[in-house]
Formats: sequence, C-alpha cells, structure tokens
Amino acid sequence: MNILKKIPITVISTLLFIVLPFIVATLITSRTSLIFDIRSFVVLSGSMQPIIPVGSMVYAIPQPAYKTDDIITFTNKTGENVTHRITTINKKNNQITFTTKGDANNTSDQTPVTKDKIIGKIFFFVPYIGLLINLLKSPLYFVGLIIIPTLIFIAIELRTIKNEIVKTTEKRVLERVNKQT
Repeated sequence: MNILKKIPITVISTLLFIVLPFIVATLITSRTSLIFDIRSFVVLSGSMQPIIPVGSMVYAIPQPAYKTDDIITFTNKTGENVTHRITTINKKNNQITFTTKGDANNTSDQTPVTKDKIIGKIFFFVPYIGLLINLLKSPLYFVGLIIIPTLIFIAIELRTIKNEIVKTTEKRVLERVNKQT
C-alpha cells in the first residue's frame, strides 16, 4: 500500500525533472540565443505541413553555410520570423541570396532571403508543443503550469526530508533509551 502512494509522487517528480528544464530552455531560447546560440520559434501557419505541423516548436542554430533543401528560420521584410525550405541558392554580383518556399505552398516566396536575415537552420522540432509554450508566455498560465507544480514538488520533497529527520531522530532516541536501560 505504501508503494502505491509513492508511485504518483515518483511520476510527478520524474516529469518535473525532465519536462521543466526543457520548458525553461525553450522559453529562454524563444527570447535570446544564450543557450548554445539556439533559437526556438512556434510555427504559426501551415506552410510547412505535413513535415512541420502548426503549433510545432522549431529549434534553429546558425550555420556557416546553407544549402538547398535546408529548412531555415529567417526574418522577412515585415520583421516576422518565417520557417521555410531553401529551394534555390542565387549568386549575383558576389551576393548570395536564397529562394525559399513553404512545403505546403504552391509558389516560392516573393523576396529572396539574404544570409544576414537567416536566424538558423532547423535541427529539431517538437510537434504541437509550441501551443503550450505560447500559453506559458502569459503570466497566468506560467504560474499555473510551472510555478504551482514546482512548489508542489518542493513541498513533497520537504515532507520527505522531514519524515526522514523524524525517523532518524526517533531511532537515535530509542538507541539512547536502550543504552540507559
């Protein structure tokens, strides 16, 4: 019976140790490139489906060079971050530009992308987790989905530590009592 009580606590603890660092790293990389120069973005449109579904979290890292068929994230002329595939590399007057296209789109993007606008090549993505990450960017959901479970975990661990201290103290008291008698 005691083992059955520990199973949910163990599962919650394990999930927190695995999921929490991933979520925190993703939140950091969505704002800055402090962690190994990685940036993360939520895919908001279906232009890369079925390869990358809407709501996926993509992780990009800068490369020294890009090639045809690389999936990249770049900043377009309106300042939005776009994740599309390189279809053509254009060389004109010692200037290299890239023609990009979403896999689900019928035509290539109108404006060629220069290397300075490329944020990085996609090396990893997690389908649909971007929906959760977008929620976590709001303070209410962040408190509800990160802070509260973390506080529950800390409370469980403090209770476990307290119980161990009580057991150790009782054991020492019993040893002293047994020595005196």
